Amino acid sequence: MQRITDSIEMVLDFLREAELSKSTVKDYQVRYRMIQAYCESKKVVCFLHSEAQTFTTLQKIRCEDGEISERHFRRLRRSAFLLADCMNGDELTLKSIVFPKLSLSEFFSETLLQYKKYLSALLAPGTIAGVMSITRQFLAFLENEEQFDFKQMTKVHVRSFIRGVAEKHQGSMSDLIWAAKKFLLFLNENNLSTINAERYLLRSAPSKRKVLPCFSKEETNVILFAIDPTTTLGKRDYAIVKLAIETGLRVVDILNLKLSDINWRTCEIAIIQNKTDEAIQLPLMADVGNAIVDYILQARPQSDSPYIFLRTVKPHTKLGNTGNGKNIISRYLAKAGIEHKAWDGKTFHAFRRTHGTRLVEAEVPLPDIADLLGHKVLDSAKRYISHNDEMLRVCCLGILEYATRKEGLV
Repeated sequence: MQRITDSIEMVLDFLREAELSKSTVKDYQVRYRMIQAYCESKKVVCFLHSEAQTFTTLQKIRCEDGEISERHFRRLRRSAFLLADCMNGDELTLKSIVFPKLSLSEFFSETLLQYKKYLSALLAPGTIAGVMSITRQFLAFLENEEQFDFKQMTKVHVRSFIRGVAEKHQGSMSDLIWAAKKFLLFLNENNLSTINAERYLLRSAPSKRKVLPCFSKEETNVILFAIDPTTTLGKRDYAIVKLAIETGLRVVDILNLKLSDINWRTCEIAIIQNKTDEAIQLPLMADVGNAIVDYILQARPQSDSPYIFLRTVKPHTKLGNTGNGKNIISRYLAKAGIEHKAWDGKTFHAFRRTHGTRLVEAEVPLPDIADLLGHKVLDSAKRYISHNDEMLRVCCLGILEYATRKEGLV
């Protein structure tokens, strides 16, 4: 049987090969020392998923008691299940861990299933996932209150739930209330409840949306110049960054791009977007196509994988959706000498904002920009206008026609 210490070393080797930063790997080492100490104290010789769940439950209690932070708890949980995957002989990936959902009664489970079908015709998959998560929590709250009949449910139950989870939604109260109202309206339409959602759930003030900056032309040129296109890693990353700048595709869609998604005869890319589950078709510019071809022919490992961009080290599987965009942009921002601070917007997603802003500067109509970026709602594309100072100045109103009484304002 494989020892826990050996499995931990295998996981750490995997993390190093995954091109995580030294500080991140060191952080994992600290967590695994804690897990190893736990195993020694509990005389655990095989850390499988059942033991990982037990360990996670204990850490959750510590988190609720204020002994460790929520962030530290989540990191310990990820580390535990990654180790369990290794000991179980599963393929190691940095995918997000899916944990068991809250169990519900048969009636509530069936209602939730019908609600999901109801939402599928109205919302994007990503939005549905968020709404369903809040709704499931609400139903679990009702069961904890021994309330199993929607018609006996009152506004007090609804408000108690909102107050109970409000602390976790300090920056998204409007989303929480909107999701609750959506479910209550569904119940009303199906004669399951008579609570007037519009009356008792007033939408909170919308949260402020910070308009993050994009990269200038000079910055994108410096970033591209910082990539060494003579190496295997450089050819891959150069093609990825070129795709991001010239198409505005999200990083998840770039990393999930398949060989069959590119029509080389018509020079087009056709995919189903991961976020919205909507189809999008984009032109493939010559320089971007050349970068992809150079990678495929000169640097892509021999593999039967249908995906274009693969890991540079074995196993040569597709790049994971989590973390790789951050790794790529961090690697070349440093080489390009571009300073990056927390929350300054200089992330991989900034390439998407850069592309949107360039379309605005080229005076492409807003509906066309929304189509090219794959936005379902026109308002989502409007924020790119705020990046163009010159075009905003055209919209400014003069003040000469307004009388002023203070000399300093003239």
